[in-house]
Amino acid sequence: MLQTVIKIGPTFSSWIIKALTNHKTISAFMEPAIQLFDPNWQSQGYHAKVIDHRKENEWVFTLVLQPQKNWPSFNAGQHIALQVEINGIRYTRIFSLSSPPSNFKDNRLIELTIRQQTKGKVTPWLANFLSKGAQVRISAAQGEFKLPELSPAEKQTILLIAGGSGITPFRSFIHHLADENKNQDIHLIYYNHGVQPLFNKEWQALAEVMPNLRVDFIDTTQQGRITKEQLTQLCPDYISRLIYLCGPLGLITTSRDILLKSGVKEAQIKHELFGPKPIKKLSHKTNGQVIFTRSKKQANSYPEKTSTLLELAEIKDINPISGCRMGVCHQCKCHKQQGVVYNTLTETYSDTGPEDIQLCVSLPVGAVSLDL
Repeated sequence: MLQTVIKIGPTFSSWIIKALTNHKTISAFMEPAIQLFDPNWQSQGYHAKVIDHRKENEWVFTLVLQPQKNWPSFNAGQHIALQVEINGIRYTRIFSLSSPPSNFKDNRLIELTIRQQTKGKVTPWLANFLSKGAQVRISAAQGEFKLPELSPAEKQTILLIAGGSGITPFRSFIHHLADENKNQDIHLIYYNHGVQPLFNKEWQALAEVMPNLRVDFIDTTQQGRITKEQLTQLCPDYISRLIYLCGPLGLITTSRDILLKSGVKEAQIKHELFGPKPIKKLSHKTNGQVIFTRSKKQANSYPEKTSTLLELAEIKDINPISGCRMGVCHQCKCHKQQGVVYNTLTETYSDTGPEDIQLCVSLPVGAVSLDL
């Protein structure tokens, strides 16, 4: 008798679950029912306990977290999504890991160094109300802003250019290199606007154990912003180095222009933006009507006040899941049913048909309908 065996792989299983439950996993489908008994239970992410809350300066603080046992490790330079509940509403924000992987390996601890945003909803709350012992929710580590895998024998030199709180992934970089290859040639140029550089004592201690580490602090109120002349004076061999940029958009765009015009190859430059990309003036008019079909609400957009689709939804008390608000975490992905939107991150226009978009970096161009 011929017997047919059907093997059900993970892709087919996922399709079955999606077809039966309209969720990616059974645990996601069961989440509302389980939360009746345990309001803090979630199907995605990991628990983490706040071990310490350390103030770095007036505006910057560091959270020391202990993730649950099955949280995977990370690479220096990566980031995580941090979720907290404030007044009954869950908020998610993206932060770079500022500690090295060895700290997690040895002590099961990770650190997030965060700048308090004066008009923010989440960072002031984290700074003032999140206490030791509290539980938060975190994602696995994400991102490709990582160091190359270099053996101690390889001679690739590295230049790091940071601005403000953009120093946080570089702290992880340099501590990691101190653990793995103390002789690595690495040059850090750190720009600040009239304030004491973060981790100042750490840089001094690291320089004592890393003979080829050089750190230059630049106070832009005294020495100005980055120029080709300044870069050449500080790091004459920058054209041959692997270069990482991290900080506000102005630092990144100016630095990239200088580097590329000087002959640095595109492949040598890696960057990570801190903060949302500014919205430039569009050639198309952004006035029109945004229809939220499930909520049966609508919002008007006007060219004199450019608002993203996420901001327009929040104005109408529709609070879709969101995180970084700058197109990194994809938490605010939404189905556009029709209409044209402009993506401020990729600087491209969509077509008129249905597709998934990111609300936080999308502007309506005329009439748009969303499945919200």
